[in-house]
Amino acid sequence: MRIVGGSHRGRNLTPPTGRDIRPTLDRVREALFSILSHASRWYEDEHNPLYDGLVLDAYAGSGALGLEAISRGAQKAVFFDTDRGALATIEQNIASLKLGDQTRVLRADATKPPRATEPASMVFLDPPYQKELLGPSITALTQAGWINAETLIIAERDPRDPQPEVDGLEFLDSRKYGKCQIDICRLNL
Repeated sequence: MRIVGGSHRGRNLTPPTGRDIRPTLDRVREALFSILSHASRWYEDEHNPLYDGLVLDAYAGSGALGLEAISRGAQKAVFFDTDRGALATIEQNIASLKLGDQTRVLRADATKPPRATEPASMVFLDPPYQKELLGPSITALTQAGWINAETLIIAERDPRDPQPEVDGLEFLDSRKYGKCQIDICRLNL
């Protein structure tokens, strides 16, 4: 596992351990961030959430998505996970990249998140498959102030799992990469 683009391109990341953890593959991250580098097409004012503001990596695992976002220009990232081993791995990856001043790691559940101090410009959701956690996570993160109408939501799921059903959720793009489906969406609030 490595950072695939940006200022930390090629730097190795420590993968998390455990059978329940499924890191997003390098090739999928590369394709996803290629799409996200042109995310301004979904905004009227040329705003690109990848380069502006805060990124939330919920269900972070290794922290690869949030760290990739910082490598590509995001200002800061917050990482949520409930697994102590995953949290230790995220901290180790942050330290190896020397990104402590741009990151915050919280032992938190995206379905019961802490209150946000500011909304995220981009939220990565990669929960365990077949547990239908995407909809409840989006709802809870919205209620806690992490998601607003400007937030770009990137949800990874098993292609056999249904798209999340949340009132006002607008799907902007959806792509299948092998055994994962990536949905990019925003809330019409």
